[in-house]
Amino acid sequence: MKKQIMFIGMATLVLFLLSSLLVSPATADKDRRKPTRTLVPTRTPTRLVVNTTTPFPFTRTPMPITATALRTGTPNTGNPHAGIQSYDGPQTCIACHAAEAENALHSEHMQWAGKWKQVNTYCTAPEPADFACRNCHASTGKVTNLTVNDVDCLVCHSDTYKRALGPTTNDVTVVDWQGTTKVYHFPIKVNGDYQMLPRFDLMPAGTTMVDLARNVHLPTVATCLRCHAGAGGADGGKRGDIFMALKDPALSPNVDVHISPAGANLNCQACHVPTDHQIPGKGIDLRVSEGGTVTCTQCHAAKPHGESDNNKHTDRVACQTCHIPTYGKVTGTEMSRDWTQPMWSTAACNGQGAWVGQDVWQTNVIPTYTFWNGQSEVYDLAQPISADPDGFYTMARALGSINDGKLYPIKVHTSNQPRENSTGRMVAYDVLWNFLTGKYEEAAQRGVDFMGLPGGYTWVNTRAEQLITHGVEPKGNALTCAACHTTRTQMDLRTLGYVLKGPQSQVCTQCHNQKNNPGFSSVHNKHVESEKIDCSMCHAFTRPERGLTVGITR
Repeated sequence: MKKQIMFIGMATLVLFLLSSLLVSPATADKDRRKPTRTLVPTRTPTRLVVNTTTPFPFTRTPMPITATALRTGTPNTGNPHAGIQSYDGPQTCIACHAAEAENALHSEHMQWAGKWKQVNTYCTAPEPADFACRNCHASTGKVTNLTVNDVDCLVCHSDTYKRALGPTTNDVTVVDWQGTTKVYHFPIKVNGDYQMLPRFDLMPAGTTMVDLARNVHLPTVATCLRCHAGAGGADGGKRGDIFMALKDPALSPNVDVHISPAGANLNCQACHVPTDHQIPGKGIDLRVSEGGTVTCTQCHAAKPHGESDNNKHTDRVACQTCHIPTYGKVTGTEMSRDWTQPMWSTAACNGQGAWVGQDVWQTNVIPTYTFWNGQSEVYDLAQPISADPDGFYTMARALGSINDGKLYPIKVHTSNQPRENSTGRMVAYDVLWNFLTGKYEEAAQRGVDFMGLPGGYTWVNTRAEQLITHGVEPKGNALTCAACHTTRTQMDLRTLGYVLKGPQSQVCTQCHNQKNNPGFSSVHNKHVESEKIDCSMCHAFTRPERGLTVGITR
């Protein structure tokens, strides 16, 4: 099985991930996780019937971003953009910021090199869904053949700005798995591609594009959350450590001590320091790395615990392991999704409703823990994939071991997805058809056809490992020694490799006659702290950074 392996940093900045189908800013915060459970659908095929007669109304007539005949507002003389008199789309910004626009064009926020033609365990494949997955793309509507004139600067530089694909005059009639006929109102292409239109009805009364251009600002926490919080289709759904509540001025430090105004009051760029519009920091399950890495030592010492023995952990235990006891705070997070159990969501598809997969959510989840060396194995849709020994197909896996990695907290998300039989490749599932009809078997076959593959498909269990790195709590909330070493309420170190390398009788008699075992703490203090014997004498790993002696010293 060939997969992409890439070096990635140690913090997650989720890059524009799939949100609820065509969820506009007006409905982005709605919880799509409250569907009415339904029966398993039939597999009867239904054809699309398309016309372009009845538009889906906006409360105010939308105007293309590239229009020049926009109203002018009152200049704000307190900023350098106050002199802007008209707005001609991105060209207005490019006139003075050509280098910045060029840099933005080549960033992952624009290029989507690791997303558009790939697949994940949440909303699956963006490309066959087409327009349904573009709301969070930082362009004026296009995904391919991009130029600087396609960079929608306002999406990251104006929190007032709201937009949506339009005009929505493409009426699509479908019959869903229950036999109900429904008409959806979708965007049309203009001059060969989709376009974003300003949603003035969602902005303060009287707002103009000129007002927005005059009052641009650096990205805020709210700016980043408008896309990243809703990844996977619902607030907090995908990452588990990123959700809309992070922009709340009353956010408790117990939720995120870095972002909370009562804590460090940092914005995202304080850690994810951008360079030429490249944003550093990634997790385990993303394919493209740009702008370098993000580490705690950008602000904190490598041994930050003074004279405490806690400093002995920093070489092998990531800061996040002790300082993020749980994830899925406030909103909860999605742990699994089953496409073969369609559930009706009234909020999905821009409030038009859609059939989503049944998902299971949890709140305040204790992480899974794994050793990670900073590299990942992430599935490439162009390649076959094989099952792990337990039968699951792992779409994203942290690489590393007890000898070469650090211990990190992760979220493990599971799903069921179609795998094409003849090639062994995952299917670019037609999630849009699933949303419209709930006919998951047809959506799978349409995905096979979209890929141009000859065979049938089989539903398989998949999973993805995801880094948990936001949601650091005050130091008083950090894990105690007992949570890992005594009660095992947080983690069981034995499952991570902290066991004897053989039967106790054989391990102990390497050096001395068999003795009564007084317990881990006593044995560890005598052999490691007092006699400086390396871990490898008793275990299947070593800790050379501690300057211990390898071998028998008696």
